[in-house]
Amino acid sequence: MGFVHCNLRVLMAERGLNIQNVKDKTTLSRTTISNLYNNNGSGVQYDTLVQLCTLLKCTPGDILTFVDISLHFEDITTNSDVNTMISGHVLDSSDNSGYDFLSKITTALIIECKLFYEGNELHFKFKVDITADLDEEKHIDFDKITSKEFTSSLESLNAPLYVKDYINEKLDLFLFEWISDYVNSYEFEK
Repeated sequence: MGFVHCNLRVLMAERGLNIQNVKDKTTLSRTTISNLYNNNGSGVQYDTLVQLCTLLKCTPGDILTFVDISLHFEDITTNSDVNTMISGHVLDSSDNSGYDFLSKITTALIIECKLFYEGNELHFKFKVDITADLDEEKHIDFDKITSKEFTSSLESLNAPLYVKDYINEKLDLFLFEWISDYVNSYEFEK
């Protein structure tokens, strides 16, 4: 599938410019420049590219880069030992009724990753330890620790940091969905 990465931060640094300098030398808003600088855009107007290319003396291809990447994670844990801790009796202040809710999950998953990046194919397995805290409204806050197989596989890509960040973001999304599915399917023993 891939994604588009904005290189404005690097181009500005190479030219000794900051966001205010670019704002002062163009008609672009600070928000537009900041969004591109932080790679947070959902679209770029042609006029924006024209102004940036003129100021930076570059081409649109210098500002925007297409990253050809496809990524798939799969939980292949055979004997998933998910340890859960159920919170105590929670009182509702309106009628003193209570209910149990899942408050913590700790687990270790084995994940298979299929990664296609810039024409190269990489398949590897790695372990990830997850600790997730949940509140009574099922809001999830989690931490992960990945094994060295994950780290060394990413290093073998020789990819820029923003590509590695993209892979980590996709892993976080995969784990968040796994936790959400687990929480939604969890049933208390009566």
